Amino acid sequence: MVKTASVTDKPIQIKVFPQRLLQPATAEKLLNEIDQVKGVIRMLIGGKNLPRKVTCGPGTGTDVNHPNMEIIHVGDCAFELHVMVGEVIVEIENESAKEDLRKACERALPFSFEFKQGHFIKKKATLTDYGKYGFKSKTDDSINLEDERILGLIDPHAKAETNLCVIGTEEKS
Repeated sequence: MVKTASVTDKPIQIKVFPQRLLQPATAEKLLNEIDQVKGVIRMLIGGKNLPRKVTCGPGTGTDVNHPNMEIIHVGDCAFELHVMVGEVIVEIENESAKEDLRKACERALPFSFEFKQGHFIKKKATLTDYGKYGFKSKTDDSINLEDERILGLIDPHAKAETNLCVIGTEEKS
């Protein structure tokens, strides 16, 4: 079930930008704190990519065993981090969830962070979304998706959807 906001409340996007890159344990703690906030629609993590294979030099093609490439658990979903988390973009239902989100970040992060409001995630289907999911029908321009929260979150370079984790589609109480 996709959450819908009322006509008067437009979703707000917040970028949480910590002053440091996050270790996997801190990233897991932060994402779980954010997941507990009532009114969170979706979140997106970003940061420096952790390579999976050595791309040049004598070890070309061998696996990289980076210590920060760990499996973390957020809500009821587990996934492997492929980035050094440097920012988290969160979309919330309305202004009332903003202060709860800030408090969750303060609880999880032992250092300072920037908290910016703006437009960071696409709200409509992108060309990449159309390429990945196709059109619903010839007369309709919408995409055939079960959950519209994934719009604008697709990595155009990803070969599969393994980088996407949908956590809890039910209403938080």
